[in-house]
Amino acid sequence: MLKHRGLAPEDKIFFEAGRLEKLRQAVNDLTYLLRRGYAQKAAAELVGNHYQLMARERLALIHAAWECESRRSPIRPEDLQGRKLCIDGFNVLITLETALGGGILIHAIDGCYRDIANVHGNYTFRIETEEAVTLAAKAIKTLGVEMATWYFDRPVSNSGCVTTLINEMAQRLQAPMHAETADKVDARLKACTNVVVTADAAILDSGVEWFDLAGWIIEHRMTSKAVIIDLSKQSI
Repeated sequence: MLKHRGLAPEDKIFFEAGRLEKLRQAVNDLTYLLRRGYAQKAAAELVGNHYQLMARERLALIHAAWECESRRSPIRPEDLQGRKLCIDGFNVLITLETALGGGILIHAIDGCYRDIANVHGNYTFRIETEEAVTLAAKAIKTLGVEMATWYFDRPVSNSGCVTTLINEMAQRLQAPMHAETADKVDARLKACTNVVVTADAAILDSGVEWFDLAGWIIEHRMTSKAVIIDLSKQSI
């Protein structure tokens, strides 16, 4: 039986005003340290310990802070007309599933929207999966994209099944997109000469042209289901 990709029991901490203000201060501090050359892992542990953050808050902290000021600005939506996209499949899909399921999304300092689902190596379909793919397909058509290729990490469970689903839905919705499984998807995306669709900071920092499709959908095509924790404001 499929489940929602919604709130985890411990996510109640994000609705406590005092803890949320502490998390905002932590994001500010971590960004300060990262921009001055501190290693992310050590700096995040230092800041997390200082503010006594719980595990989910620490995930949010890492996803919200930003160090790479030399990164390219995102491509404008109107400039996607006639372009080809390389989509970070699980990154985009899980973010949209989380938004639709009422799970926590982090609005980060760099403007991207990121989930804290913390899915590694084991993907399972959710009640929101087909609706998430539908939203993405409609957005791709609306933005006038020539072709969008979804890449899913081959070693991750159900990557073949989700690829089949997207290809079937592309035909059904007459959307210019297709999906495939691949090894070392991150490396492939970093080498992509088309527009890369992801919110993965390591990929964005590699110098690619990029667009946060999930974020655009959340802002322009989605109802109020998504639970947005806005950590985008900082005073470095």
